[in-house]
Amino acid sequence: MAYASAKPRPTTKSKRARQSAFAIWRRLMAYLLKYRLWVLIASLGIIGSNLLSIVVPYILRDVVDIGIAKQDSDFMLRAGLLVAGLGLAHGLAAFFGRFYGERLSHYVSYDIRNQIYDKVQQQSFTYHDNAQVGTIITRAISDVNEIQRYFAFGLMDGLNVLILLIGVIAIMVATSPALALIAFTPLIPLAMFSHRFVMRVHPRWKQVMDRMQALSNHIQENALGAEVVRVFAREQHEIKRFHAENGRLYVEQLDFIRQWISFLPASAFLAAMSTALVLLFGGWLESRGMANITVGLIVTFNAYVLLLAQPLRFIGFIILLATQAVASGERVFQILDEPELVTSKSDALKPEIKGHVRFERVSTQYTTSNYAVLRDIDLEVKPGEIIAIIGLTGAGKTTIANLIPRFYDVTDGRVLIDGIDVRDFDLDCLRGQVGVVMQQSLLFSATIEENIAYGNPEASLAQIVNAAKAANAHDFISEFPEGYQTMVGERGVTLSGGQKQRVAIARALLIDPRILILDDATSSVDTQTEHLIQQALDHVMEGRTTFVIAQRMSTILKADQIVVLREGEIIQHGTHQTLLEDGGLYEEIYRLQLEEQERVRREAIIAGTIKIPLDDRRSTQQFRELIDRLAGRITKR
Repeated sequence: MAYASAKPRPTTKSKRARQSAFAIWRRLMAYLLKYRLWVLIASLGIIGSNLLSIVVPYILRDVVDIGIAKQDSDFMLRAGLLVAGLGLAHGLAAFFGRFYGERLSHYVSYDIRNQIYDKVQQQSFTYHDNAQVGTIITRAISDVNEIQRYFAFGLMDGLNVLILLIGVIAIMVATSPALALIAFTPLIPLAMFSHRFVMRVHPRWKQVMDRMQALSNHIQENALGAEVVRVFAREQHEIKRFHAENGRLYVEQLDFIRQWISFLPASAFLAAMSTALVLLFGGWLESRGMANITVGLIVTFNAYVLLLAQPLRFIGFIILLATQAVASGERVFQILDEPELVTSKSDALKPEIKGHVRFERVSTQYTTSNYAVLRDIDLEVKPGEIIAIIGLTGAGKTTIANLIPRFYDVTDGRVLIDGIDVRDFDLDCLRGQVGVVMQQSLLFSATIEENIAYGNPEASLAQIVNAAKAANAHDFISEFPEGYQTMVGERGVTLSGGQKQRVAIARALLIDPRILILDDATSSVDTQTEHLIQQALDHVMEGRTTFVIAQRMSTILKADQIVVLREGEIIQHGTHQTLLEDGGLYEEIYRLQLEEQERVRREAIIAGTIKIPLDDRRSTQQFRELIDRLAGRITKR
């Protein structure tokens, strides 16, 4: 069944206003509030190291004007010891500033990644129907890394430059306003150039990250679709597509780097101009005895300019990191700000479910279309009943099943369980009592035991084994050298389709659900495997309200009710016999798809019962071969 026709979405969607760069920066900075003590220690370390750096050049003035000019060796010794002590204190302060700054950055990235993961886990199927896995991965890894780099280097070094700049300006202005004015003249064009730089690089970096996200989506999509690519021999086509996208990323990155690199020589030139102006005009003023300028003061001012030169050249890198962090923060907040469409109420109920399910005039439709996936569905299923849902592809069969555990919410009407609207249930309580076996069941990269116990991690090994036996999975699991400790490959690739389905059935059975949903659980396996799975399902369905989305006759015949859907509406409802008598779509489906299945099944059972005793492996193999031959003859007819 094509699932694309069975993805209901709410009819309204909140539109989030685009946030300014400053608003995003403020949101990022709010993550520091949780770590106020570390922020304080890091800030004190940075402030202390900068104040100590500022004091040393001031001492140089007296060294030149008193120690050297007056040849006072005692003063020179004291000054040297003082500078050494200040250097030691500066090193300690810088260590605490950098250590706690780095520590803060990693805890912020830790918090943001947790928030992204939590948000994605809490989203409904509607979100995951539209979201691309590559996009989520890129934002949780690459974008968060950019934010972490900003907090580790951009923020800490930016604070360092700011404190150093304020301190140097204050002491230079207090010491010699005239010489300070000369020294700071080149900083005005530097500030203007920095602002223009920010305006240019911000959109370019966002473009680079968007391109990287597209590339990640391409890789992820082709990794999942590797079999399709090879079946149609499209390897070279996909390689060319990837090279083209990667080439565009390369060009955009070069353009971005070109903008950044252009800032470095300009900032270095302006810093050198400040040094030249201090030496040129300072020397001229000192030679004429003007403005109380001394050789020691010129040396001091030159030391201050040199002290600022490296941080000023570093401004470009700080701006770059801030720009990257804001662009990445915007992309991260797009995920975090996405509304959660299916949530539990604050006063949600947690009752024990008996399994009485009722649909009351239920309709569901897409967000961007007036097309209704389901229309006016009225249906009642009593506890313990089995209901089969059939219909052509895209009729809405899976949608009906997905409304019961609230994977989606209805647009109109309501779904009731034991007389309670499913929207009034606590989600964990509801889904913990509804078992689902999908057509393609996903297994995780873990042991078979862990996969079976996924819905009930506290289950004992005995309970896990009992569930596996009930699902007809214990025998093949026991044949593995490591038994239940056998590792399952990514998406269960180390198991056959039938084995995966039986493990999935065991997983559903272990939570002891009162409502069971079987979404075409035997459609993609061979006849013998279907027989084993069907035996497991017969056991699992006992005493449970069961919804079966089926294409196999053997499942439909056991149903207490059969619902036939067409274009989202119930057009027939009854038992197998009454629906055959009524004719219509059910009879067409039966004649075209199900009648031959039933004939093959009957002939196989008769052959197996009369001719082949199934008491050893060889007989079992003969039985499988007979079924395949019978199925082949029916197909040729």
